[in-house]
Amino acid sequence: YPTHRQTQDEVIAGFDAAWAFYGGVFAVIIPDNLSPVVDRADPIDPRFTDGFREYAHARGFVIDPARVRHPQDKPRVEAGVKYAQRSFFAGEEFLDLADCRARAQQWCAQVAGLRVHGTTRARPAEVFAEQELPLLGPAPQGPFAIPVFSKPLVARDRHVEVSRAVYSVPGELIGTRIQARADATTVKLYHRGQLL
Repeated sequence: YPTHRQTQDEVIAGFDAAWAFYGGVFAVIIPDNLSPVVDRADPIDPRFTDGFREYAHARGFVIDPARVRHPQDKPRVEAGVKYAQRSFFAGEEFLDLADCRARAQQWCAQVAGLRVHGTTRARPAEVFAEQELPLLGPAPQGPFAIPVFSKPLVARDRHVEVSRAVYSVPGELIGTRIQARADATTVKLYHRGQLL
């Protein structure tokens, strides 16, 4: 999924584009430790960003990030990147990002998916349709409302500012930082895990 930036919005848009392309959601994803997904890398107990953890829960998949500085964990993925660089991007010119994305999707379906793979000696699209497609979860219906998290300070007037709006909270929280979650339709305020 071509993109200019690696923001949480772009990463989630890329995942949603993948679910649409494949016709369903994978049960487990193994991302690299990119900052829009992984807040703190750890081999035993990684901490995910709040927004991406919510996205994974909403779409029904588990996140199992690759280990830091262990390139042997993902050599097959890296080989696919080289193939895309040589076969799709090399020498191409695109009108804009939307043109690049549309042509990349067409290339995946009509070129990369139908070639005879050098290792498996099978066409990836046919193997996917037979073995993997039946295992996918249902494709999502509609876009995901990406939440924004913040930790506003409760002012002396018992108010906090979230997404340029002001909300009142109990007076005993003056001077305390609380957790705020805002999306396109709702703002929720939490203190010590409890919804205010």
